[in-house]
Amino acid sequence: MASPSARSLTTVPADLTSFVGRRQDVAAVRELASKARLVTLTGIGGVGKTRLAFRVAAEVRRAFPDGVCLVELASLTDPALLPLTVMDALAMREQSAREPVGVLCDHLRTQHMLLVLDNCEHLVEAVADLADRLLRAAPDLRILATSRQALRIAGEYVYPVLPLPVPNPEATIKPGTGTQYPSVTLLAERSAAVVPGFALTPDNEAAVIRLCHRLEGIPLAIELAAVRLRALTVDDLVNRLDDRFDLLREGNRNLPERHQTLQAMIDWSYGLCTPTEQALWARASVFAGGFGTDALEAVCTDDSLPERAVLDAVTGLVEKSIFVPEPQGGRSRFRMLETIREYGQARLAESGDQEALDRRHRDWCLQLIETAGDEWVGPRQQQWADRLELEHANLRRALEYCLSESGEARVGLRMAAVPWFWGATEYIAEGRLWLDRLLALDEEPSHERAWALATAAYIAIFQGDEHAVTVLPEVARDLAVRLDDPAALAYATHVLGMRQSLSDDPASAIPLFTEALEQYSETGVTPQYPDSLRIELANAYILLGDFDKATNLVDELYELCGVNGDRWNLSYALWGRGFLALIRGDLDQAEADLCESLAMKREFHDTLGLALTLEVLAWTAAAQGEDERAATLSGGADSLRQSIGAKHVITAPGDFQVTACKRLGEAAFDSAFARGRHLALDETLALALREHAQPAPAAPAQASLLTRRQREVAELVAAGLSNKEIAAKLVISLRTAEGHVESILTKLDFKTRTQIAHWVMQQPTGQARE
Repeated sequence: MASPSARSLTTVPADLTSFVGRRQDVAAVRELASKARLVTLTGIGGVGKTRLAFRVAAEVRRAFPDGVCLVELASLTDPALLPLTVMDALAMREQSAREPVGVLCDHLRTQHMLLVLDNCEHLVEAVADLADRLLRAAPDLRILATSRQALRIAGEYVYPVLPLPVPNPEATIKPGTGTQYPSVTLLAERSAAVVPGFALTPDNEAAVIRLCHRLEGIPLAIELAAVRLRALTVDDLVNRLDDRFDLLREGNRNLPERHQTLQAMIDWSYGLCTPTEQALWARASVFAGGFGTDALEAVCTDDSLPERAVLDAVTGLVEKSIFVPEPQGGRSRFRMLETIREYGQARLAESGDQEALDRRHRDWCLQLIETAGDEWVGPRQQQWADRLELEHANLRRALEYCLSESGEARVGLRMAAVPWFWGATEYIAEGRLWLDRLLALDEEPSHERAWALATAAYIAIFQGDEHAVTVLPEVARDLAVRLDDPAALAYATHVLGMRQSLSDDPASAIPLFTEALEQYSETGVTPQYPDSLRIELANAYILLGDFDKATNLVDELYELCGVNGDRWNLSYALWGRGFLALIRGDLDQAEADLCESLAMKREFHDTLGLALTLEVLAWTAAAQGEDERAATLSGGADSLRQSIGAKHVITAPGDFQVTACKRLGEAAFDSAFARGRHLALDETLALALREHAQPAPAAPAQASLLTRRQREVAELVAAGLSNKEIAAKLVISLRTAEGHVESILTKLDFKTRTQIAHWVMQQPTGQARE
């Protein structure tokens, strides 16, 4: 197998609980994936499609030099956002005006990687179209999808994922052999995890077998049932579950039988919740991607569910495995499995509260953005950038509400027209998409429309969309004049100045920037707008060769940011100081300022700012005589700039690149430049900041405990082979194969074959066999 490259992308999460059963499924899917470029795992909700896909992806990741990338689609409802979601998962920073699908095709054309598209059923047509285009464009791309239905495109191999095998309670089963059935093993392991001291015994084995049979081997149902054993015996659980299943099956004859069973399981879990927990479960379903207790208190509470009751209800729902804790940055945060969330949505619709909760969720998102805007300039700036990234799925859902509900588009414009939000969260292209849609829905003159037009123009400048840049700034300014809206007029004038500063006549930007700065001071807008203007005005002066005025502006911005805590614009002030230090010939100071700027921009994922800073740092490296480093950094800057469709906006104060090319030689310079263009961002930044890559961790000491034959057997265990299959593969007796497996478990102090497989995957390529 090929070993992963240093820049390969692997985003499939590691297992947090044991992976039970599915050995034959893993082997079968791996076999399919070795010959098919698209494999779709199909089956009912909760059957384990995602876990199977994750396990297969983990086991085959070494075969994909460019990595294995997970694209989670459960919270995505808008098919138009599918390409952008895939780009996000791939950590692409393309923000140009080009068609996203075309950008994806170009990016993946030379990639040898695996995409895991999880939960496709609600977007099946869009996923099918996208998968078809990507597979045609990228010959070395493979796709593993999970869906409740096939994509139905040419070349697709469908693998049905069935429930785990279950024993027949009516059959005679030798006592102590129940765990030969994966469903029994799963229930026993999950129950032991939540109930101290639980074990499968001769006294409870028959009841456990009956329970697994009634659950029909559906992993989600088994996981939920195990939690109930905190309060019930297995016999009590079986008795309650039997009655509940029979009742619900009679009421849902039009549904598939296994869907009835899953529905019954969730209905039963719902019935065990208190009325307060039931209400919170249903109301929390308005959130997409996750939520915190503060969000629940803001959106889900009223007289019938007071704020003081939320914490106890959350605790109860966590204990019942309805809410899954996912702490983020020291903050409590939770999510629901999508099946659980969909159930909550149905209950919310039945209650008649759906419309009110959707609106309250939208209002909460609006308040989140506006509060972030009010506090953006200050000590919490980085926290707000991280928080907005974390809530991205919820903000999307709120914007979808504004698009779908009559009369709500203007509120959507208010949310989407915040330029720093899209820049700080790497979703510039998505911001433009929302703005275009909302502007088309609400064409009435308003402050929100004027501001949104200016933001759309601002984004278009970064994207290099010449048509929009030509039209939108004037439209925004004209509307601001008609409305007699000083703040919108200042912003539109600012954007006009930005456009002119990058034109063939940068001198024409100076009066526009100056006018906008004066207008900002009169309107009292938040500081990020005039602060951003100052660095853009300084850049215009640099382009014009007026370095003294540029220095005054940069120093002024540096001092302002030092006082008000605006690290975003402070990074640009440092960029300007570094650029001007290079012009003065103070190379050490230039590098120091530029590296400090880069470190800040890395925290904010500021793609354009990173490109600008890397470009000046490359000139600095050339001036220092580090020609190869200069060429490599130039390549990295060029890659970032092209990813957002940006053109060169600064001019080198000398022939640094030409000089470096002459000293290094054209072929060597071009080679280093090309290498820089293909480096991962982290690698480029490590080179720029003179950071040394961390050495790979040493192989686990246990590797030396195994003989060569035992390491070979371990690899076959990891490949999903049974002892009988290992014996046939190595031409040894079954007893010998069993002995090797037992010795491996003993030497590595493991208890399961899954642990062996995980250990093998942790070894450097070839280490387990040496």
